[in-house]
Amino acid sequence: MIVKVSQQELDTLTLNEETIQLAVNLIRVNGYVILEGVLPEAKVVELRTAFQEAMDWFIDKHGKEIYLNKTGFNEGTNHLGIFLPFQAPFNDPLVIEHPFALAIMDRILGKDYSVTLFSSNTSLPGGQKSQPVHPDYGARFGDLCNTHLPITDLVFNIPLVDVHDGNGPMEIWPGGTHLLPDNYYGPNGPNPEELAPHMHSIKVHMPAGSILLRDVRMWHRGTPNRGDSIRPNLALIYSAMDRDNRVQIPIETYEQMSDRAKHLFRWQKIGYPAIEPTHE
Repeated sequence: MIVKVSQQELDTLTLNEETIQLAVNLIRVNGYVILEGVLPEAKVVELRTAFQEAMDWFIDKHGKEIYLNKTGFNEGTNHLGIFLPFQAPFNDPLVIEHPFALAIMDRILGKDYSVTLFSSNTSLPGGQKSQPVHPDYGARFGDLCNTHLPITDLVFNIPLVDVHDGNGPMEIWPGGTHLLPDNYYGPNGPNPEELAPHMHSIKVHMPAGSILLRDVRMWHRGTPNRGDSIRPNLALIYSAMDRDNRVQIPIETYEQMSDRAKHLFRWQKIGYPAIEPTHE
């Protein structure tokens, strides 16, 4: 569901209470919300340029043969997750601590959550098929818990180009797939691939610079990119539970971050050099 942000909210970088509550309720009921086109165009251009350079470097070093031979990444889906270096412009405050996103996440996750993924998701041209339908996380307690658990992890996406049917939009199954009992997300639960064709889904279209927040449990998949340019998303996960600490942050970078950003990345590898773009 799309939430329109007013010009006043954009100018002040502060969401009205009504906007926050609407976004929170949409995530809780439907599993996701989109704040449409909230990043400044100049910032989107800066991020897109840097991301294209990072992707070009990665393919040249790690995947040129696969890509040029048209066999495709990830079993022909040509969807590729790349861990990004924790450096400008990817660690811009409008990415890692956007006031709109944090205002919404504060209501859902409390205020002691942290970033557990600093990455990206790109649909490259030439994909031959969609990804399998899946949630991002499995069952928290295996087969032991047959009740629904609270939302503990939210994915934060920023598309760096306009997303439409032609360039590999994410397809989602909203309105319930994030509300299943915990054990349903394990290997003995319902098979999303079998159920999804009988259920309602939508393809997520949004302009560059939008913010997409979604429950990690909502079923989704990447679809083929039929265009001739990459469809990149920045992708972070904010978690009320400590799940991962693979983000490497140079100490001089960490010391220049805001107190809130330091708190968000407190469990990560502080004092390590920023990584090169790396495949997930």
